[in-house]
Amino acid sequence: MMNIKPTLFLNRLIVITHNNQIAYDETFHNGVNIIRGQNSSGKSTIANFIFYALGGNLNNWTTEALKCKEVIAEVKINDATVTLKRDINKSGLQPMSIFWNNYEESKKDSINWQTFPYKQTINITSYTNVLFNAMSFPEVKNEEDSNITIHQILRLLYIDQETPTQKLFRLEQFDLPLTREAISEVLLGIYDDMLYSQKLKLKHIRKTKEEKDREFQSFNKMFGHTMGYSTIASIQNEIELTKKLLSGIIDNIIELRKQQIAKATKKTTLISENIQSDLSKTKNKIRELQTQIDQLDIDIADSQQFISTLEKRISELNNSLSTRRILGELPLTHCPQCLSELENNVAEGHCFLCKQPISNGAEKANAKRLLQEMNLQIKESNSLLEEKKRKLVAFSGELPIYREMAHRLQKQLDSSVQNPQTTRDEKLDNFLVEKGKFENKIEYLTQQLQAVELIELLKEEITQLAAEISTLELEIKQKESEQKRNYEIAMQKIKEITLSILKNDLERQEEFRNGKEIEIDFLRDIYSLDGKNNFSASSNVYLKNAILFSIFFASIELDFFRYPRFILCDNMEDKGMEKGRTQNLQNVLTDFSNKIEQEHQIIFTTSMIAEELNNTSYCVGAEYDRNNKVLKV
Repeated sequence: MMNIKPTLFLNRLIVITHNNQIAYDETFHNGVNIIRGQNSSGKSTIANFIFYALGGNLNNWTTEALKCKEVIAEVKINDATVTLKRDINKSGLQPMSIFWNNYEESKKDSINWQTFPYKQTINITSYTNVLFNAMSFPEVKNEEDSNITIHQILRLLYIDQETPTQKLFRLEQFDLPLTREAISEVLLGIYDDMLYSQKLKLKHIRKTKEEKDREFQSFNKMFGHTMGYSTIASIQNEIELTKKLLSGIIDNIIELRKQQIAKATKKTTLISENIQSDLSKTKNKIRELQTQIDQLDIDIADSQQFISTLEKRISELNNSLSTRRILGELPLTHCPQCLSELENNVAEGHCFLCKQPISNGAEKANAKRLLQEMNLQIKESNSLLEEKKRKLVAFSGELPIYREMAHRLQKQLDSSVQNPQTTRDEKLDNFLVEKGKFENKIEYLTQQLQAVELIELLKEEITQLAAEISTLELEIKQKESEQKRNYEIAMQKIKEITLSILKNDLERQEEFRNGKEIEIDFLRDIYSLDGKNNFSASSNVYLKNAILFSIFFASIELDFFRYPRFILCDNMEDKGMEKGRTQNLQNVLTDFSNKIEQEHQIIFTTSMIAEELNNTSYCVGAEYDRNNKVLKV
């Protein structure tokens, strides 16, 4: 399968009031998108709405924003057009509704919306899972075993005003360093979900091996105080010998009883009836367990076949999408029915056969929806399959116990019927005592046999676990080496672009002109230029924007990045950035964007738009002021 560059583009943003009126409705495009207007006209509110609509968590809404009921975003995710909708609420962690087509189609269809919660559980899929699947992102977890969400990813894509300029990530109240590191690794394409799974597996296997080692030592220690049988064969021989001796004792007992006058009593009959009752219950339990085991075997086979079929369908659908992406839209030249040559004067974007408009975004969105539904079915089916397997193991473990119980009860019943209770003499009692000793010895030897078998099994398991650990360590080392190489390439490209943006700044900060080395530490959320980060407030704003935009531009050049080619900036004029300097930065970023052939999207807000950019195709919406605010509420 060809490499898919994750993309997340905003096509259209709609904000609706509590009175169901349109407060905002604008379309966005490829490349640079500028939202312009005076201070306090609502630009930051729109930036927050974009962040929130894409899955960010936000609860510090402005008064104007709270006059609105919901925000809707039509987006393009890996070429599929999807509509996202979220209610505006102070409580945060709101769910997201998803429609697998464009906004206009979503207004006609109230049935096919799907709503997903902010957080996932074992059996419930979150909207992060849906969006990650659509973008071909892996499910990402950090070392705390907490899932990385789309909200966390957006923290490095949204440059807001509230976050201090010394920090790269959008400000978070509970911000773990390892979470920031995981975010950077997935966006830079460094995170390898297979590597993470292998690390988790290695951690689990090492723990399992340690437990097996302790168990082995414990059994060895206990076994040292036993009768000294060291092999399975020696114990089995001793059991066979003891059974022969026991058989002889039983024969003697039967012979003595034959010589006596049988005196059956009511008590004898009652004992036989009790044994018969217990035996009947035990046999019923055996039949019940066997029926459940047989049914579970069938259910498990059916579930495995169902999951296999779904996985095959997912693979075929992915292959179909990849083939179409590789071959492109190949137009038909002849009718497949009558083989007549088709007219070539069909309008662009229309079908050569039926002449109807073709909606690629809708088609790909439908494919994404099918993939999502099948992945959800697989997840649910796997959960049910594991439950069935656990039940099968439990029932299979019970069955031998009841079978042995039935065997013992049957022998007791046979004995009570053939040899009813009689008056016993001293010789018979001695034989019965011997019989008890041999039975106890057989029981003890059976336990010994189980212990030795378990020790042998532990040896095999420990050997196998050690081999798995060795293999995993080698594979992890190889992947980590590749990971390190990609990280170095990524950071080199980011630093190279950052220095280029800094050198294009106005002559305000001499260090920017002569800068040599950019240091970025995602774990600690800090950055510096040639070891310094104590520039003027406005220069720190410029440096922060230069670094974050460099990550964005580097993602377009380097194929292994997972950064979705989208960036949102609302702090370009923060901390006293002068008009000329911010306008220069706007032009620098626009020039970078114009040189890029691949699809990408930049959205930024400004109250000081560069004259050469104003009233051009870069602009989105009107030039807002206090009398014509962004939100019409």
